[in-house]
Formats: sequence, structure tokens, C-alpha cells
Amino acid sequence: MRLRALVPSHFVEEIRAQADALGVDLAGYGQDGSTGNEALGAVAFFRWWLPAETGDRIIRAFPLRWVHTGSAGVNHIITPTFLESGATLTNSAGVHAPSIAEWVIATLLAETKAPEQVYRQQREHSWKVVRSFEIGGTRAVILGGGNIAREVARRLRAMDVFVAAVTKHGTPDDSFDAVGPGSSLLALVADADWLIVAAPLTDETRGIISSNVIAALPERARLINVARGELVDESALLDALESRRIAGAILDVFETEPLPTDHRFWDMDNVRVLPHTTWRSDQVSARQLSLFLENLGRFVRNEPLRNVVNLSLGY
Repeated sequence: MRLRALVPSHFVEEIRAQADALGVDLAGYGQDGSTGNEALGAVAFFRWWLPAETGDRIIRAFPLRWVHTGSAGVNHIITPTFLESGATLTNSAGVHAPSIAEWVIATLLAETKAPEQVYRQQREHSWKVVRSFEIGGTRAVILGGGNIAREVARRLRAMDVFVAAVTKHGTPDDSFDAVGPGSSLLALVADADWLIVAAPLTDETRGIISSNVIAALPERARLINVARGELVDESALLDALESRRIAGAILDVFETEPLPTDHRFWDMDNVRVLPHTTWRSDQVSARQLSLFLENLGRFVRNEPLRNVVNLSLGY
């Protein structure tokens, strides 16, 4: 008997041939969670950027055994409804890491090399010296030790940046110059030029970049958040930025998204606002589909799935 899988409508034709070769019938769903009669009996669900309530509605409507998400973060998916379903959850951890890491490097270089000023002077036909400094010899602290953290560290270390990671247990990892447990965060950030937030959002990490952590940063430090807005005390960060207690922030994620149009972050000269975009690239989209199709084959053959989420840990 052929299996049935729910996938985003815009992917159905793109992957229909591969799914058919696996003996799987595809049924598309809309961004509002709407499905047709062809979806009846679906046991697999490729979840694509749905609000929690929409995802829960689909989970309640079908006898799902496996849910795969295009995201790495799963805090919005592990709801009581999902837990009651008993379905296995897999995520796309690692798929977005190269794109996010490149964005981190790009924004660091933008802060140190002042390309905006250079390009503005070109438009003005103005020949003036532009001051810059090198990131080589600076110190970065990365909160997190997963795929994103390792990809960021690999690029930074190649540019002669000392990289320390803060992870749950502080287990040594050759991807970094140093690794400390969560209890070392305050001490490590005290000498950081860059604090890069790249950890999953869980009950333990929510608000971990607290007012105390922000106060411990040196004045030269910049905070870069490519994880989830809820990991950072935004009010404390705003105060530190407005008072020039720290040099700046590069923020791809926020407590409220989209960022409200009247938020003060928009107009601050020491803040860079990115629209939750660092994960996006054409290559990421291709890797997302490739991972789903690989896992779909494993699901059909009853083989172990890749990227199974530990529901109790939240990643």
C-alpha cells in the first residue's frame, strides 16, 4: 500500500517524480493549512513555516507518524498537540548553517571595513580616506555548539579570530579554540569583541543573554543574534545600545516578528536590522528538499531518520 505525504503545494510538482519512485503519493497544502480530499490518510507531513495553531490543526486532522520541518528551530512545533500525536519529529539542522555563517562574516566585515561609507563616497565622487580595522586578532564568543556555531567558527578562525564556544556542558570540541559550560558565559563575554548567539530556543536558553550578560560585555563589543529573539533580553540590549554601553548589535531575529515599524531599533545608528533572512539562499532551498526526500526514502524503508529531534531537549 502506497504511503501519502503532505507537502507544501509549491513543492508538489518539483518533487513528485522522486516521491513516486519511492512509492509515495503527495498531497499539497496551502499556507493556511488547507488540504483537499487527496490528503486523506496522510502519515507524513513536510511542515513549512506554519504558525503553531495552523500546524496543530493539521496534526489533529491526520494520522501522522512523521513530521519533518524545513527549520532548524522547533520550539514552535513541540506543542501539547504535537506531543499527544506521538509522531516522530525531524528538523533541517545543518541545512542553513553555511548561509548563516556567511552572513555573520559579511556583517562583521561590514562593521570593520565600512563599505557603506566607501560606496556612498563613490556615488558622491568623493575621494576621502576611510578608516577601518581588521577582525584578525579579535575575540568571538559563540553561544551554542551546533552546526551554525561550527560553521561560523571555521570561517572566523581562518581569519585569525579567537573563537570560544559556550555550550550546555562545555565538552571540548576541536571546532573552537576554547569551550566552556553555560556557567562560564559571564566570564567569557567580559573580553569579547563579538558575542554571537547561535543556540536553539529552549526553556533553558530563553532569556540567557540577560541584563547581567549584556552588562558584562566590554564597550567595544557587538552582539550578533542569528538564533531566536527570545534568547536575548531586548529591553536590556536596547538600554545598552542607547547609552553606548556596547558598540552595537546585528540582529536577524527579534522577540516580535516582523519587527514593529515604530521600534527604536530601526533608526539606531549602532544597530543593523535584518529581516530574519540570514538562513535564506538558493542552496539552502535545494538542501532542504534533498534532506526531506532522503528522509522520505528512509521512512518508506523503515530505516533510521536523519535529524531526529529529542522532544525533551527541544533540539
